[in-house]
Amino acid sequence: MHTLDTLRDLDVPAVTTIVVVVAVAALVALDPALGRRQYAGFVADLATADGDLGRDQVRRRLYRSWTWQGWLTGVLVVAAVLVLPGIGLTDLGLRLPDLGILLPAADRDDATGMAVGAVVGITLAVGALVLLRRRLPADFRPPHSAAADALWPTTRAACRGWAGLSFSAGVTEEVSYRGLLVLALALAVPGLPDLAFVAVAAILFGLAHWYQGRLGMLATGALGALFTQLYLATGSLLLPMVLHVLVDLRPLLDRPARSGAPVPADAR
Repeated sequence: MHTLDTLRDLDVPAVTTIVVVVAVAALVALDPALGRRQYAGFVADLATADGDLGRDQVRRRLYRSWTWQGWLTGVLVVAAVLVLPGIGLTDLGLRLPDLGILLPAADRDDATGMAVGAVVGITLAVGALVLLRRRLPADFRPPHSAAADALWPTTRAACRGWAGLSFSAGVTEEVSYRGLLVLALALAVPGLPDLAFVAVAAILFGLAHWYQGRLGMLATGALGALFTQLYLATGSLLLPMVLHVLVDLRPLLDRPARSGAPVPADAR
């Protein structure tokens, strides 16, 4: 893959590789445990909340916490890449999609238009899938984890908080679990097979959602594989970010017409 070849060819000081690898190690070690602990506290607060209004406040409080937590992580990652010698924002995937490498030379001027078309196409596809799912009988709809159902917003105020969290997660998780993770692997183990990059990114992204249980980790792991493939194919995090945000926003179009979501018995 062109993106991996570029990252593998980077000539960086040892300190840069060490810092990037340590940052990723800290991320994948702390994120799942912290998320599970915060979710367990959320479940406890949700179970003792006073009515729908109380549960709404508990959800919005968690949304705010995870939103700011995500932006803090993303800002620290970007700041580190700007400071460390030998790497820059383009090596983190913060650039426009390089779709021209997939085209004949005569057609490369149309790459920007293709990128815009891809974003529009993805948006329409996700919207169509949501509308289709809403028309399916309940027995034919794909299952959700109890953890995800408990998190989903049920009021307008909570929907605004969820929208902010979705945007934050779509941007910052791509920076961390696609941009930084792939960069660390390319610097530390450049001989790793291409598909191994996708597999490792998918597994670690799934584990980051440990609080969602096995079903949630499998689903997010599969999405992580898709986002990583899209990043490696285009050299940019833009399209994965757009798709990630749209996937996270889906509950706003598909939320149940009821005042409250089920409260899981525990954080499994």
